[in-house]
Amino acid sequence: MQPLLHFSEGGVILHVPKHVLYIKKSNNMIEFKEFPTKKELIAPVIYRETPHQTTNNGVVLSNEITNELSNFLALFNKFLKVQHDPYFRIDAYFDINTGMLYILEINASFVDGWGTALNLARASEIQVDQDKIKFPCQFATTNDDYLPELELLQEELEFVGHEKPEIMGWNNFTKYNQDTYLYGRNLFDQGLIFPKDGIRLDNKLHLGLFSTVWDGRLVKIPTHYMSTCTAWEDIPKTTVLKFCDKGSTESTHAGSSVIFGKPEGKARFLKRCYNDVLLLAQDHINAEKFNDNNCQLVILSIGANPITGYVQYSSKMLINDNSTHGPLQLGN
Repeated sequence: MQPLLHFSEGGVILHVPKHVLYIKKSNNMIEFKEFPTKKELIAPVIYRETPHQTTNNGVVLSNEITNELSNFLALFNKFLKVQHDPYFRIDAYFDINTGMLYILEINASFVDGWGTALNLARASEIQVDQDKIKFPCQFATTNDDYLPELELLQEELEFVGHEKPEIMGWNNFTKYNQDTYLYGRNLFDQGLIFPKDGIRLDNKLHLGLFSTVWDGRLVKIPTHYMSTCTAWEDIPKTTVLKFCDKGSTESTHAGSSVIFGKPEGKARFLKRCYNDVLLLAQDHINAEKFNDNNCQLVILSIGANPITGYVQYSSKMLINDNSTHGPLQLGN
Protein backbone atom coordinates (compact mmCIF):
# COMPACT_ATOMS: atom_id res chain seq x y z
CA MET A 1 0.00 0.00 0.00
CA GLN A 2 1.32 3.44 -0.88
CA PRO A 3 1.57 6.22 1.76
CA LEU A 4 -1.24 8.75 1.72
CA LEU A 5 -0.51 12.43 1.14
CA HIS A 6 -2.68 14.95 2.95
CA PHE A 7 -2.49 18.72 2.83
CA SER A 8 -2.36 20.67 6.07
CA GLU A 9 -1.26 24.05 7.32
CA GLY A 10 2.26 22.67 7.53
CA GLY A 11 2.42 21.71 3.86
CA VAL A 12 2.04 18.15 2.61
CA ILE A 13 2.20 15.56 5.38
CA LEU A 14 2.85 11.93 4.59
CA HIS A 15 0.44 9.78 6.59
CA VAL A 16 1.12 6.06 6.82
CA PRO A 17 -1.54 3.98 8.60
CA LYS A 18 0.16 2.12 11.44
CA HIS A 19 -1.14 -1.23 10.32
CA VAL A 20 0.75 -0.96 7.02
CA LEU A 21 4.06 0.13 8.53
CA TYR A 22 6.82 -2.37 7.92
CA ILE A 23 9.74 -1.63 10.24
CA LYS A 24 12.77 -3.75 9.42
CA LYS A 25 14.80 -5.33 12.15
CA SER A 26 17.69 -3.22 13.32
CA ASN A 27 20.88 -3.78 15.26
CA ASN A 28 20.21 -0.42 16.97
CA MET A 29 22.92 1.37 14.96
CA ILE A 30 20.32 2.74 12.55
CA GLU A 31 16.57 2.69 13.16
CA PHE A 32 13.38 4.00 11.64
CA LYS A 33 11.35 5.99 14.14
CA GLU A 34 7.95 7.64 14.16
CA PHE A 35 8.57 11.06 15.72
CA PRO A 36 5.93 13.07 17.65
CA THR A 37 6.05 15.82 15.05
CA LYS A 38 4.16 19.08 15.60
CA LYS A 39 2.77 19.63 12.12
CA GLU A 40 1.93 23.28 12.75
CA LEU A 41 5.64 24.08 13.11
CA ILE A 42 6.67 22.64 9.74
CA ALA A 43 7.39 25.14 6.99
CA PRO A 44 4.70 24.86 4.27
CA VAL A 45 7.10 25.87 1.47
CA ILE A 46 10.89 25.60 1.05
CA TYR A 47 11.32 25.96 -2.73
CA ARG A 48 9.52 28.41 -5.01
CA GLU A 49 5.82 28.03 -4.13
CA THR A 50 5.85 24.23 -4.14
CA PRO A 51 4.16 22.65 -1.08
CA HIS A 52 6.67 21.03 1.24
CA GLN A 53 6.14 17.26 1.43
CA THR A 54 7.00 15.85 4.86
CA THR A 55 6.46 12.84 7.08
CA ASN A 56 7.00 12.20 10.78
CA ASN A 57 8.64 8.86 9.94
CA GLY A 58 12.36 9.44 10.29
CA VAL A 59 15.69 7.79 10.99
CA VAL A 60 17.93 7.64 14.07
CA LEU A 61 21.70 7.21 13.79
CA SER A 62 23.47 5.82 16.86
CA ASN A 63 26.18 7.56 18.86
CA GLU A 64 28.70 5.10 17.43
CA ILE A 65 27.89 6.00 13.83
CA THR A 66 27.77 9.73 14.52
CA ASN A 67 31.13 9.62 16.32
CA GLU A 68 32.71 7.62 13.52
CA LEU A 69 31.28 10.07 11.00
CA SER A 70 32.93 12.87 12.95
CA ASN A 71 36.25 11.01 12.77
CA PHE A 72 35.67 10.49 9.04
CA LEU A 73 35.18 14.23 8.53
CA ALA A 74 38.24 15.13 10.59
CA LEU A 75 40.45 12.86 8.50
CA PHE A 76 38.77 13.90 5.25
CA ASN A 77 39.44 17.56 6.07
CA LYS A 78 43.06 16.75 6.90
CA PHE A 79 43.34 14.77 3.66
CA LEU A 80 42.11 17.83 1.73
CA LYS A 81 44.28 20.23 3.75
CA VAL A 82 41.38 22.56 4.49
CA GLN A 83 42.26 25.99 5.82
CA HIS A 84 38.81 26.89 7.19
CA ASP A 85 36.01 24.81 8.68
CA PRO A 86 34.10 23.58 5.62
CA TYR A 87 30.32 23.35 5.33
CA PHE A 88 29.36 19.95 3.90
CA ARG A 89 26.10 18.50 2.63
CA ILE A 90 26.56 14.74 2.69
CA ASP A 91 24.40 12.32 0.70
CA ALA A 92 24.33 8.89 2.32
CA TYR A 93 22.60 5.54 2.02
CA PHE A 94 22.34 3.05 4.86
CA ASP A 95 21.67 -0.60 5.60
CA ILE A 96 19.44 -0.96 8.63
CA ASN A 97 20.35 -4.64 9.12
CA THR A 98 24.13 -4.24 9.14
CA GLY A 99 24.14 -0.74 10.61
CA MET A 100 26.38 0.54 7.82
CA LEU A 101 26.30 4.14 6.60
CA TYR A 102 27.51 4.65 3.01
CA ILE A 103 28.86 8.06 2.01
CA LEU A 104 27.79 8.56 -1.61
CA GLU A 105 28.72 12.17 -2.16
CA ILE A 106 30.01 15.22 -0.32
CA ASN A 107 28.86 18.62 -1.56
CA ALA A 108 30.89 21.61 -0.46
CA SER A 109 30.06 24.50 -2.78
CA PHE A 110 26.26 24.79 -2.70
CA VAL A 111 25.35 23.65 0.81
CA ASP A 112 21.65 24.24 1.37
CA GLY A 113 19.06 22.34 3.42
CA TRP A 114 19.94 23.90 6.77
CA GLY A 115 16.56 25.55 7.21
CA THR A 116 14.70 22.36 6.35
CA ALA A 117 16.79 20.22 8.70
CA LEU A 118 16.59 22.55 11.69
CA ASN A 119 12.88 23.11 11.16
CA LEU A 120 12.12 19.38 11.06
CA ALA A 121 14.30 18.81 14.10
CA ARG A 122 12.46 21.47 16.12
CA ALA A 123 9.05 20.20 15.02
CA SER A 124 10.08 16.64 15.93
CA GLU A 125 11.64 17.50 19.31
CA ILE A 126 15.13 16.44 18.18
CA GLN A 127 17.93 18.11 20.12
CA VAL A 128 20.61 19.85 18.02
CA ASP A 129 23.86 21.10 19.55
CA GLN A 130 23.42 24.85 19.03
CA ASP A 131 27.00 25.60 20.09
CA LYS A 132 28.28 23.86 16.97
CA ILE A 133 26.11 25.91 14.61
CA LYS A 134 28.17 28.80 13.29
CA PHE A 135 27.08 31.04 10.41
CA PRO A 136 28.04 34.53 9.26
CA CYS A 137 25.58 37.26 10.20
CA GLN A 138 24.80 37.93 6.55
CA PHE A 139 23.16 35.66 3.94
CA ALA A 140 22.63 35.88 0.19
CA THR A 141 21.27 33.67 -2.58
CA THR A 142 22.04 33.56 -6.30
CA ASN A 143 18.55 32.23 -7.09
CA ASP A 144 15.32 33.41 -5.46
CA ASP A 145 13.89 29.90 -5.88
CA TYR A 146 15.88 29.04 -2.74
CA LEU A 147 14.83 32.16 -0.82
CA PRO A 148 12.04 30.40 1.17
CA GLU A 149 14.53 27.86 2.53
CA LEU A 150 17.09 30.54 3.31
CA GLU A 151 14.46 32.61 5.12
CA LEU A 152 13.54 29.46 7.05
CA LEU A 153 17.17 29.09 8.17
CA GLN A 154 17.12 32.75 9.20
CA GLU A 155 14.03 32.11 11.36
CA GLU A 156 15.35 28.87 12.87
CA LEU A 157 18.62 30.50 13.92
CA GLU A 158 16.75 33.38 15.53
CA PHE A 159 14.42 30.95 17.30
CA VAL A 160 17.31 29.23 19.12
CA GLY A 161 18.91 32.51 20.16
CA HIS A 162 21.44 33.14 17.40
CA GLU A 163 21.74 36.59 15.92
CA LYS A 164 19.26 36.86 13.05
CA PRO A 165 21.28 37.02 9.81
CA GLU A 166 20.40 39.67 7.26
CA ILE A 167 19.58 38.46 3.75
CA MET A 168 21.25 40.59 1.09
CA GLY A 169 20.59 40.78 -2.63
CA TRP A 170 23.13 39.07 -4.87
CA ASN A 171 24.26 41.46 -7.58
CA ASN A 172 27.97 41.92 -7.23
CA PHE A 173 29.93 39.85 -4.72
CA THR A 174 32.66 42.47 -4.47
CA LYS A 175 30.29 44.81 -2.59
CA TYR A 176 30.13 42.60 0.51
CA ASN A 177 32.27 43.98 3.30
CA GLN A 178 31.58 41.21 5.81
CA ASP A 179 31.36 37.43 5.86
CA THR A 180 28.36 36.23 3.83
CA TYR A 181 26.94 32.70 3.60
CA LEU A 182 25.79 32.07 0.04
CA TYR A 183 22.91 29.82 -1.03
CA GLY A 184 24.13 29.04 -4.52
CA ARG A 185 27.17 27.66 -6.28
CA ASN A 186 30.06 29.93 -5.32
CA LEU A 187 32.27 30.44 -8.35
CA PHE A 188 34.15 33.40 -7.02
CA ASP A 189 36.43 32.01 -4.28
CA GLN A 190 36.25 35.42 -2.63
CA GLY A 191 37.48 35.65 0.94
CA LEU A 192 34.26 36.92 2.52
CA ILE A 193 31.95 34.38 0.85
CA PHE A 194 31.08 31.13 2.63
CA PRO A 195 31.34 28.18 2.15
CA LYS A 196 35.02 28.93 1.61
CA ASP A 197 37.09 26.97 -0.90
CA GLY A 198 33.83 25.30 -1.94
CA ILE A 199 34.59 24.65 -5.61
CA ARG A 200 37.87 22.86 -4.85
CA LEU A 201 36.40 20.80 -2.01
CA ASP A 202 33.31 19.93 -4.05
CA ASN A 203 35.25 17.86 -6.61
CA LYS A 204 33.96 14.26 -6.40
CA LEU A 205 37.44 12.93 -7.10
CA HIS A 206 38.38 13.72 -3.49
CA LEU A 207 36.01 11.12 -2.05
CA GLY A 208 37.30 8.56 -4.53
CA LEU A 209 40.91 9.18 -3.53
CA PHE A 210 40.01 9.23 0.17
CA SER A 211 38.31 5.85 -0.22
CA THR A 212 41.73 4.30 -0.80
CA VAL A 213 42.89 5.27 2.71
CA TRP A 214 39.68 5.23 4.77
CA ASP A 215 38.86 1.99 6.58
CA GLY A 216 35.77 2.60 8.69
CA ARG A 217 33.88 0.04 10.73
CA LEU A 218 30.41 1.56 10.33
CA VAL A 219 30.94 4.49 7.96
CA LYS A 220 31.79 3.19 4.49
CA ILE A 221 32.65 4.64 1.09
CA PRO A 222 31.49 2.66 -1.95
CA THR A 223 34.33 1.38 -4.12
CA HIS A 224 35.41 4.01 -6.63
CA TYR A 225 36.92 3.45 -10.07
CA MET A 226 39.27 6.06 -11.52
CA SER A 227 41.30 5.99 -14.72
CA THR A 228 44.50 6.27 -12.67
CA CYS A 229 44.00 2.71 -11.47
CA THR A 230 41.17 1.08 -13.49
CA ALA A 231 40.67 0.97 -17.25
CA TRP A 232 37.32 2.03 -18.68
CA GLU A 233 36.77 -1.49 -20.01
CA ASP A 234 37.11 -2.94 -16.49
CA ILE A 235 34.40 -0.83 -14.88
CA PRO A 236 31.39 -2.94 -13.79
CA LYS A 237 28.29 -2.50 -15.96
CA THR A 238 26.12 -1.76 -12.93
CA THR A 239 28.31 1.11 -11.77
CA VAL A 240 27.21 4.72 -11.15
CA LEU A 241 29.07 7.29 -13.24
CA LYS A 242 29.68 10.72 -11.71
CA PHE A 243 31.26 13.83 -13.13
CA CYS A 244 33.95 15.10 -10.78
CA ASP A 245 32.72 18.66 -11.26
CA LYS A 246 28.92 18.59 -11.43
CA GLY A 247 28.94 22.12 -12.84
CA SER A 248 31.36 21.35 -15.68
CA THR A 249 30.60 21.79 -19.36
CA GLU A 250 31.03 18.02 -19.75
CA SER A 251 28.35 17.37 -17.15
CA THR A 252 26.05 19.84 -18.88
CA HIS A 253 26.71 18.17 -22.23
CA ALA A 254 25.84 14.77 -20.76
CA GLY A 255 22.56 16.16 -19.40
CA SER A 256 23.19 14.90 -15.86
CA SER A 257 26.03 14.78 -13.36
CA VAL A 258 25.03 11.23 -12.37
CA ILE A 259 24.46 8.32 -14.76
CA PHE A 260 23.20 4.96 -13.53
CA GLY A 261 24.87 2.06 -15.33
CA LYS A 262 27.76 1.97 -17.77
CA PRO A 263 26.31 2.54 -21.25
CA GLU A 264 26.53 -0.21 -23.81
CA GLY A 265 28.71 0.38 -26.85
CA LYS A 266 31.74 2.60 -27.26
CA ALA A 267 30.37 5.61 -25.35
CA ARG A 268 33.26 7.68 -26.69
CA PHE A 269 32.35 10.90 -24.88
CA LEU A 270 32.04 9.28 -21.45
CA LYS A 271 35.17 7.18 -22.00
CA ARG A 272 37.13 10.29 -22.92
CA CYS A 273 35.86 12.10 -19.80
CA TYR A 274 36.81 9.09 -17.68
CA ASN A 275 40.31 8.86 -19.15
CA ASP A 276 40.77 12.61 -18.62
CA VAL A 277 39.78 12.18 -14.94
CA LEU A 278 36.69 14.32 -15.45
CA LEU A 279 34.45 11.36 -14.68
CA LEU A 280 34.68 8.53 -12.17
CA ALA A 281 32.64 5.44 -11.36
CA GLN A 282 31.22 4.28 -8.04
CA ASP A 283 29.84 0.92 -7.01
CA HIS A 284 26.05 0.90 -7.02
CA ILE A 285 24.64 0.68 -3.48
CA ASN A 286 21.02 -0.32 -3.03
CA ALA A 287 18.94 2.20 -1.13
CA GLU A 288 17.20 1.11 2.06
CA LYS A 289 13.45 0.88 1.59
CA PHE A 290 10.61 2.26 3.70
CA ASN A 291 7.12 1.39 2.45
CA ASP A 292 8.48 0.82 -1.07
CA ASN A 293 10.24 4.20 -1.12
CA ASN A 294 14.00 4.60 -1.47
CA CYS A 295 15.60 6.34 1.52
CA GLN A 296 18.53 8.72 1.42
CA LEU A 297 20.03 10.75 4.24
CA VAL A 298 21.16 14.34 3.91
CA ILE A 299 23.65 15.13 6.69
CA LEU A 300 24.85 18.69 7.22
CA SER A 301 28.18 19.34 8.93
CA ILE A 302 30.45 22.20 9.91
CA GLY A 303 34.13 21.39 10.25
CA ALA A 304 34.29 17.84 11.59
CA ASN A 305 30.91 18.08 13.35
CA PRO A 306 27.79 16.41 11.95
CA ILE A 307 25.12 18.90 13.03
CA THR A 308 21.72 17.93 11.65
CA GLY A 309 20.00 16.59 8.55
CA TYR A 310 16.89 14.97 7.19
CA VAL A 311 15.65 11.89 5.34
CA GLN A 312 14.52 11.88 1.72
CA TYR A 313 11.88 9.35 0.62
CA SER A 314 11.33 8.81 -3.10
CA SER A 315 10.23 6.17 -5.58
CA LYS A 316 12.97 7.36 -7.96
CA MET A 317 16.53 6.05 -8.16
CA LEU A 318 18.02 9.53 -8.27
CA ILE A 319 16.77 11.14 -5.07
CA ASN A 320 16.80 14.92 -4.78
CA ASP A 321 14.99 17.52 -2.72
CA ASN A 322 11.87 17.10 -4.84
CA SER A 323 10.95 14.29 -2.46
CA THR A 324 9.24 13.69 0.87
CA HIS A 325 11.32 14.85 3.85
CA GLY A 326 11.46 13.23 7.27
CA PRO A 327 13.39 14.01 10.47
CA LEU A 328 16.90 12.71 11.14
CA GLN A 329 18.27 12.28 14.65
CA LEU A 330 22.03 12.12 15.09
CA GLY A 331 23.53 10.49 18.15
CA ASN A 332 25.38 12.67 20.62
